[in-house]
Amino acid sequence: MVTGRFSSRGRRHGAGARHLAEGLALAVLMLTAGQVVSAQAQISPGSVRIAVVKSLDLPEYNLALEGFISTLTETGHETVVLPFLLAHDDSGVAAVWRAVHDARPDLILALGTRAAREASRQEPNTPTVYSMVLIPPESSPDQATFQGQKNLTGATLNIPLGTQLDEIIRVFPSVRRIGMISDPDRTRPVVETARQLVAQRGLSLQVAWADSEQMIPEAVRTLRDSIDVLWMIPDETVLTPRSARYIIFELIKAGVPVMGLSSAYVKAGALVALDCDYSDIGRQSGELAVHILAGQSPGRLPHTAPRVTVRALNLKVREHMRIPMDDRVIKDSNVVIF
Repeated sequence: MVTGRFSSRGRRHGAGARHLAEGLALAVLMLTAGQVVSAQAQISPGSVRIAVVKSLDLPEYNLALEGFISTLTETGHETVVLPFLLAHDDSGVAAVWRAVHDARPDLILALGTRAAREASRQEPNTPTVYSMVLIPPESSPDQATFQGQKNLTGATLNIPLGTQLDEIIRVFPSVRRIGMISDPDRTRPVVETARQLVAQRGLSLQVAWADSEQMIPEAVRTLRDSIDVLWMIPDETVLTPRSARYIIFELIKAGVPVMGLSSAYVKAGALVALDCDYSDIGRQSGELAVHILAGQSPGRLPHTAPRVTVRALNLKVREHMRIPMDDRVIKDSNVVIF
C-alpha cells in the first residue's frame, strides 16, 4: 500500500488542502535572507526595497516568498522586505496602498490575484511582480486593467491546458468523453482552447455553461451521464467553495471521477489534480524581478506558467469508485497521496 506516502514536494502541498472549506484560496515568512523592517526603519544604501502585498495571510505564501527572496539573494541582491496585508474593505485597501506608496519601494511583489489586481490599479509607476495568481491576467474578466499596465508581470499557478490534458489521459487511458463546466463570460477562451486540444487527441469535450452558482446543479445533471471524467478549470463563478463541494459529491455518486485544480480539491474528493511547487512559483517571480532590477521593462517580460508539478491522488475515492489505475501513476516519485 502506498496510501499516506508523500514525496518531499508532496508534503509542501498537504497544508494547502486545509483551505478548501475556507474558500479554496491559496504569512509572510520573515526570512533571514531578507531583512524585514517597517516602512519607517533605516535601510542600508544599495538594498532593494520590496513591498510584499498579500491578498491573504496563508502558509502557501510563505513558500512563494521564500523562493522569491532566495532567488534575489543568490543573484547578489540585498533585500529589505516591507510586508503589507490587504484589508477586506475598500477604505482599508486604500490605506494599505497609501502606506505602500509612502514606503517608496523599488519593486512590489503582489501575492495573490486580488493583490495583483489592486497593484495594477494603485501603483502604476512602480514595477510590480505578481505571484500565486491562478488565472492569468489576460484571461481574467479584468483583462483591460492589466493589459494597459506596462509595469506588471509575474508567475501564475495556471498549469498549461495541454499538460493537464496529458495528465487526464495518463491517469484515465480509456477516457473518451471529457466534461467541463464554464461561465462563458469568464472562461470561454479557455474552453475553446481545451476543445481544440481534446479534438487533436481524438477525444470529445462536452461543456455545460453556467453563468451563476444557481446553474451548477443543472450543469452537473447535464454532464454526469454522458462523460468519463470532469475537468475543472479556474472559474470564479463555477468553483465557489460550496459549488465545488457539490460538483465533486454529485459526480462521485454518479461514478464520474473529477480532475481538480489542486491538492485541496483532491482532499475534498476529486480523484486527481496537478499541483504546483509553491516555492518554485516564488523563484519564478524572483527571476522576473532580477530581470527588472537589471533594467528590463516588466511589460516586456511574459508571465510564467508552473515548471514543476506534483500529482495529487485520492486513493480512497479511487477505491470507492473502483477506478482502474496504472501502478506507475500511483508510485511516481512526484506524487502526494490522500
